[in-house]
Amino acid sequence: MALRGINLGGWLIAERWMTPSLFEGVIGHGERAIARELPRDVARKRLREHRDTFITEKDFRWIARHGFDFVRLPVGYWLFYDDEGFISGEAYLRQAFAWAEKYGLKVVLDFHGLQGSQNGQDHSGQVGKVKLYRRKHMKRALETVKYLSETYGHKPTLLAFELINEPKVHWFVWRLVRYYVKAYRIAQRHVAPEVKIIVSDAFQPLRLARALSRKRLGEQLVLDVHLYQLFSAEDQALNYEQHLQKVNEEWSVLTRELSNYMPILVGEWSAVLPEPALKMRQRDTAQSEYYKVQLNVFNEHAWAHSYWSYKTPEGGPWSYRHYESTLQK
Repeated sequence: MALRGINLGGWLIAERWMTPSLFEGVIGHGERAIARELPRDVARKRLREHRDTFITEKDFRWIARHGFDFVRLPVGYWLFYDDEGFISGEAYLRQAFAWAEKYGLKVVLDFHGLQGSQNGQDHSGQVGKVKLYRRKHMKRALETVKYLSETYGHKPTLLAFELINEPKVHWFVWRLVRYYVKAYRIAQRHVAPEVKIIVSDAFQPLRLARALSRKRLGEQLVLDVHLYQLFSAEDQALNYEQHLQKVNEEWSVLTRELSNYMPILVGEWSAVLPEPALKMRQRDTAQSEYYKVQLNVFNEHAWAHSYWSYKTPEGGPWSYRHYESTLQK
């Protein structure tokens, strides 16, 4: 049985779609836009209030009482450096570790937003060009890996340290693998031997699994795979039965094959489906069934899985906290 986790998305990395009120009066996307477009004192106050209230000790208690083993906690580099137009806040991460320990939860510390941006999307902190692979940004990202692994690597609640989230690559996948090798070796020197070190599949799971297996990095390595059936034109065209079939056939085969190379984390997944697939169906029943079919596959083949996400203000299937009773029907 795989370890069961949940993502604390939208807390220490702001995303407009998850917390739109936080971006009131802001044109840009990503957390940097808040700090750049608003007066510094206003931005600091707004982010502090959000961080103080969006996730609290009560949430950690709820997560533990509902059977989760760990939280996957996304953080950006700016949480540790009050520069480049961002607002720092490492105290919230330290508090999260304390709450996790109090309630018997483990933590997957997810380096979610890297210097220069690894994908140009808002959840990397800023929207635009991918600049991580420039030498100065790569150097600073590796310095942050060292800092995080030194500072949190022996915390008793640390289950795993994730070196990157959803990097964007095309022909230069070798650059990403080179980062993985360097970052893994840095982390391995500092984290406890039982702590897993996680890398992203960059949405090329078999290619990355094969490339990494040749590097023989060690038994701590885990591959993170994010599985959604929502964003591509191909997925938008599927009917409900085809979505279930994709889980039971394609995803089952994929996760089983990947696990032959190394343990896998399904770091993000959801019960959300495209609207056309839910037409002529009882929505809650359909999404509950889709949720459980995925659980069966991930429990069989993955080392661990973590639902996206724990909470959104609007509720619905993106917000496990609000939708839990429906999903568990």
